[in-house]
This record gives sequence, structure tokens and C-alpha cells, in this order.
Amino acid sequence: MMRRAAVALLCTGAAALMAPPARPARATALAASATADVPVKTFDGGDAGTATLNLKVTKGEKDMYVVHRKYVLERRNARAGTASTKTRSEVRGGGRKPFKQKGTGRARQGSIRSPLKVGGGVSFGPKPKDWANKKMNRKEAELAIGIAIQNKASRVTVVDSIAGKFSEPKTKNVVSMLSGLGLDADAKTVLVYDTEDATFEKSAANLPNCELRLQDEITVSDMLWADQVLMTQPAFDWVNERYGE
Repeated sequence: MMRRAAVALLCTGAAALMAPPARPARATALAASATADVPVKTFDGGDAGTATLNLKVTKGEKDMYVVHRKYVLERRNARAGTASTKTRSEVRGGGRKPFKQKGTGRARQGSIRSPLKVGGGVSFGPKPKDWANKKMNRKEAELAIGIAIQNKASRVTVVDSIAGKFSEPKTKNVVSMLSGLGLDADAKTVLVYDTEDATFEKSAANLPNCELRLQDEITVSDMLWADQVLMTQPAFDWVNERYGE
């Protein structure tokens, strides 16, 4: 009896050692909220208090997974997919055998348009392709944009308005505005505004590190690229409503 008990105890211990470790519970994909206070300034650079950025994020550790999926989707959609090369059958010429099969001492050749010849076709070269075939749910895409914006909260500045502030298209006016708001005009800046303004858009066109985005055109790529983000107050309110709770 004692021997049977010992054997049973040994078997139980071995089974416990060989059993796979318990998997941690999967993080739920339900969205939570994150808040951050960002400075609000007037167009002249005066302090106008703070505003609260309250956007959806994911519970657990799935933030970067969602953002990465949206980033890959945006980069794929940006590809033209028009690169094309000709195979040996598409290159003009080469229909006649260049020399006889035997008796020359040379390697046999059937066409001067072989990939081995200069001016011949390309082996396994690119062909036109549609890269925009990666799917993503709308709610998941909006969640990814909200997470990307929330992660830049420490670098977000809100200005009350820029509509009608530029009387003529001059780059120095935008540089002066950024400097007056305490921002670096040479840093990578994403400027989010609410309504189209042709004079303002022309004024900022020559700034190499300034990207203009309407409030409904924000992308994950923009937020990952930016060192600083400037939003107009109406655009900020729209972002809070669209990507918030």
C-alpha cells in the first residue's frame, strides 16, 4: 500500500511538472478613456487656460497592436503599385535565333532578349499590384487614431482660432505665429484646423516640416511623425467628440 501511494504521488508530481503553464487572461478589447490637460493660447500667444483631451484607449496592452495595424494600412494605401518591368516575351525583338545551335563552341541561345542579355527582359521583376487590400474595422481604425493623438497629449497646443487671421499668403506669418505660441518652426509640426482657408494653406505650403490636416484627415502616420501638434479650438473639440467617450 505504501509503495502504491508513493508511485501515485510521483505520478501526480510529474504530471504537474509536465502540464503547460496557465495562460494569462487575454486583455479585453473594450475601450477605456485617458485624459490629459493641454495648454490653450490665443492667436497672439497669450495664455487662455487649459483644455482636457479625453480620448478612447484600449484596456490592457493592446494599444500598440491597434496603432500598428492602422499604420500598416495607411502605408499600404499610400503605395501606387505602378512599378512594372517587361519579361522576355514583352521586350520588342528577339524572335530570331541569334546563331545556330551547334558548332560555334558557344553556349546555346534562343533569343537576344533573354534576361542574361543586355536589353533583355527582367526575371521576377515587379508588376502592377493593388496594395490597398488590408481590411480594418471602422471602430478599430478610429480607436487607433484616438490612441495616437492621446499619446501625443504632452506635445499638443490649442490655439483659439486661425480663421481669417492671415490677410496675405506669407510664410513668415506662419513662422511668427508658431514662435509666438512657443513652438519651434523648424520642428516637425502637424497643424490641425477646422475649416479650409486658402490664404493660410498657401502661407504654410513652403514650410518643409509643417503638415496641415483638416480635423477629419488626421492619420496615425501624422501623429507618429510629429514632434509637436497644434490644433485650433474647434478642431480640438471635434476630436474630443469624435474619438472620445
